Amino acid sequence: MSKNKKLMILEREAKIHKSPKMLLDKLKRNKRDFLVRDTPFMTSLVYDGKEIIYTNKSMIFPPSQLWIFNNVRMDAERFAKGVDEGTIKFEMPEKRQTNVTNINYDDSYGTITGTDVNSAYWTIAKHLGIISEKTYTKASDEFYKVTRLAALAILGRTMVFKEYKGGVLQKDPRLLEGSKSIRDFYRAIRYKCYEHMNNMATLLGDDFDAYRTDCIYYRDTEENRKKVYDYLDEHGFNYKQLVFEEEEPNLMNPDLSK
Repeated sequence: MSKNKKLMILEREAKIHKSPKMLLDKLKRNKRDFLVRDTPFMTSLVYDGKEIIYTNKSMIFPPSQLWIFNNVRMDAERFAKGVDEGTIKFEMPEKRQTNVTNINYDDSYGTITGTDVNSAYWTIAKHLGIISEKTYTKASDEFYKVTRLAALAILGRTMVFKEYKGGVLQKDPRLLEGSKSIRDFYRAIRYKCYEHMNNMATLLGDDFDAYRTDCIYYRDTEENRKKVYDYLDEHGFNYKQLVFEEEEPNLMNPDLSK
């Protein structure tokens, strides 16, 4: 069940760079029942079927992008329901390392280049079916990068609210238990990313130098670039070629250049 249903939230409102103090004092003074959740970037206040989000000045993503959290959560909940009902097949990818270095790489000849996968986690979330095509497309612009990563990272987390009854803070907070199965989706996205990196490392063989999350480094040859590009094209990824020291020709996938 979603947060909105559990807390019977019927409407939401965001107040940008505002303080909740005045409303909090009023609710306490009038001996009302309400919930408060504080994070480093915002305060969420819930009462009378309404949630008001007060954003702090230190918020790292614009309040206008809060819809991404809601869309990702709803998509993940629909996906989880399908998995539970057996209409959607989901298998956890094998656990792999975030970063891998080829300690046997021979750097005595040639130069190293790197290929960076654009929006790797976001794309994998769509490939696995965790987010819908509509959500993927709507938030695909680089402008949304930080927010969409945050929306994936917090999937299934338990939320802690301070609870006030009759305007009085209660000893025990109210917990909205997260879903372990939905938390596992973010782990699956990460493992799938590293699986792709490992597959390309295998293709490159001795010419593989290292990978770091969603970027792979290898000996720069035309053949090696083609191996990486062909693999990424086959699996539906956008990517860009990194440039080190000297200016190199732009070999970015022409369909994906910005």
